[in-house]
Amino acid sequence: MVKGFRGLGRGLSRGLGMALLAACACMGAGSATAQDLKFSVPLPLTGVLAFTGQIQQSAWQHAVDYINKNGGIRGRKIDLSLYDDEYKVDLGVAGFKKAVTSGDIVFAGGDGTPFIRAISPENNERYKVLMSNTGMASDLVDTTKYPYHFLAAPNYTDMFDMLFRYMKNKQGSGPAPKVALVYSSTEFGRDPIENAKKKAAALGINIVLEEETKFGGVEIGASAIKLRNAGADYVIFHGYAGGVWPEILKQAQVYGIKAQFMGTAFGADPELVRGVGPAADGFLGVVPYNLIVKDSSAPMMKVIDGYLRSWKTKPYTGYANMSYMQIWVTALILREAITNVIDAKKPLNGENLIAAVRAMKESDFGGIYAAPIGLVRQRIPAGVIYRYSVKADSFSATPEVPFVRAE
Repeated sequence: MVKGFRGLGRGLSRGLGMALLAACACMGAGSATAQDLKFSVPLPLTGVLAFTGQIQQSAWQHAVDYINKNGGIRGRKIDLSLYDDEYKVDLGVAGFKKAVTSGDIVFAGGDGTPFIRAISPENNERYKVLMSNTGMASDLVDTTKYPYHFLAAPNYTDMFDMLFRYMKNKQGSGPAPKVALVYSSTEFGRDPIENAKKKAAALGINIVLEEETKFGGVEIGASAIKLRNAGADYVIFHGYAGGVWPEILKQAQVYGIKAQFMGTAFGADPELVRGVGPAADGFLGVVPYNLIVKDSSAPMMKVIDGYLRSWKTKPYTGYANMSYMQIWVTALILREAITNVIDAKKPLNGENLIAAVRAMKESDFGGIYAAPIGLVRQRIPAGVIYRYSVKADSFSATPEVPFVRAE
């Protein structure tokens, strides 16, 4: 069961809000029963991150549809309520408080680290609701600050660790790898840099350049010149969606730079890399999940492939978007944890649910991972490194490392 979207900002009180509400009428929203499991999830359905929010919206709808059609959770349906917070913390917090005061919330989502950081102190003290969010900030492993939160992904520091370990494996008996870090001046961009430098030093990797840029509207020539002068073997882009790193990459190639270019998280998503064009040929990206769904024989990947093929407003590519897959993994973790709490005949509160999350056995989540993995410090410290082939008339992603675990 999926309820309609609630607009909390003034921007949704006029035509846009009416349009969203009208769209909800077509979704078969219904009244919750006493046995329904209430989920409340904010999404940036409008605003600067609307594209991502709309992908996550479909992912939640698909995952909940799948669970409910297959018996729910011990016979109880998920009652999913989505609301638009425009990626604004105040609107996210307002929606959360409205949901929890209505009672019986089993799970509350979050659409980014700023929201989780804002609500966690009050949730820890007063509400104690199980939460997860789509941001991958490095400090989310702090179980004192976030005792009711889990992350269905590695964090940003983990992703650097995975790339560094790949470099060390390629190094063999050769000289220490030289690495340039190019990152945005956003909180997201800066988040893992200090940790990354410490990990690089511990692994014997030399950081030869740290180049911070704006998130957008950047004069890329100066950055490309710095890369040329640094003489790095590897260049890691972090903290971007699109727009900046592709232009730096293209200019670096004009300057004859032969480094191996790499990206993390959202900047390494297949759809984004494909859009860069042939300049991204050979690009390496670390992502949290197996994203190749076409022709997969793994049970959950076949299910997800079916939903992607049925998605009428989005062309089928054979690849899942990273944000889309994150929601599926979150939903599968919730199904397992809630099942175990129900079977133990315990109340479905945050204390019991986060304990069940921590106690989950290792799993490959039906093929979403190439090997079984569990949660460590309430996140999944594993991923995939893809090598992308991008030609004028073709695109493919091949697992360079099908499964890599952060240390």
